[in-house]
Amino acid sequence: MQTARKLGEIFLRREPESVSRARATVRELLGPDHPAYERVRLAVSELTTNAVGHSTPGPVGDLVMVVLKVVDDFVYVEVTDPGSASGKPCLKDPSPDAEDGRGLFIVDELSAGNWGVRDFGAGGRTVWCAIPAELTAPVEEAVVLAVRPE
Repeated sequence: MQTARKLGEIFLRREPESVSRARATVRELLGPDHPAYERVRLAVSELTTNAVGHSTPGPVGDLVMVVLKVVDDFVYVEVTDPGSASGKPCLKDPSPDAEDGRGLFIVDELSAGNWGVRDFGAGGRTVWCAIPAELTAPVEEAVVLAVRPE
């Protein structure tokens, strides 16, 4: 039986400064003592950065919403934005010297592949991930794998 608990949500403007506000919200809602805190914080940072940088204002407005939930042994992150005509978020295979394009790759590593996209057409989209509450590897190891794929 699944037990779900919503920790909270925040609405942010589609601007670069919102990424640090999203990280601060993770600290407030989850707390730095939570075993998955660093992974959740990094995933929220990456997903919010993508939402701010790749979405465009639409009929639903110009805001990004970040939601944190705890469901059984996972912390669920949902980032909803107005969407984009340029396409659905997807994993990229960036070259080693690329300065961007690793966000979803990092989220994929942090969530062990448990992530996805819900597209609402003109109503925006939500990119979500489920991060195990108990760590199996240090955050630094996951980030190194994400930044330097083998």
